[in-house]
Amino acid sequence: MTHPDFASASERLTVGVELGLPDFAGRISTSFNVKRYDAEMTDWAYKKIGYGDWLPPMEWRGLTPDEFASVGIRPYDETQHDDCNLVTQAGWVALLGGVAGTSITNKFSATQGRIGVGTGATAAAYANTTLVGDTGGASVTSYFQLVSGAPVISTGSSPPTLVLTASFAGGNANFAWAEFGSDNWNASGVTSTGLGASDIFFNRGVSAQGTKAAGQTWTATETISFGFPSGAGTVS
Repeated sequence: MTHPDFASASERLTVGVELGLPDFAGRISTSFNVKRYDAEMTDWAYKKIGYGDWLPPMEWRGLTPDEFASVGIRPYDETQHDDCNLVTQAGWVALLGGVAGTSITNKFSATQGRIGVGTGATAAAYANTTLVGDTGGASVTSYFQLVSGAPVISTGSSPPTLVLTASFAGGNANFAWAEFGSDNWNASGVTSTGLGASDIFFNRGVSAQGTKAAGQTWTATETISFGFPSGAGTVS
């Protein structure tokens, strides 16, 4: 369920992964966190940080929550949706290939990796290869934003987590957010279709987040948690 005004010191999108199968020995859980800043907040923050009357181009990333916080701005709204995501077939090929097989060409990093959002509300499926809202190079119902920094891997926690974050600027992704997912491409854009075999569409979730308006900055954080939190569980 979606919880309004979710308070958290962490700025991340939690993506949990389930295999897309009803019964399943290990659990991968997902949380999708979205922080929202309106147009006035965004313009004021740009100026306080030092951009003056010049605003970055629309394809530039949005300001991060840390950058907003540095000038005393908190999000006007924050939501978190848990257990709303699965890892796709391509995602599992990438994960398991790193253990026993062929590693992917482009690993997720500060310069490789995007969070995508779209308007498709169709249930997530193991065979998904992109967002349902992704209609190709002219898509106006999807947008993939380059990550704000390197993914955070926490293997000392229980369960271990992988965290991706991205910040969507005022000119991008201004539509109803109904789905999200991630791939390992290296530039923001409206599509993951046709980018080639090295583009891995890793996961997809369905999460109704409302409609982003022009000028607003929305930040998205996926946290993917692997395994039972206690390290033990019941096999169905």
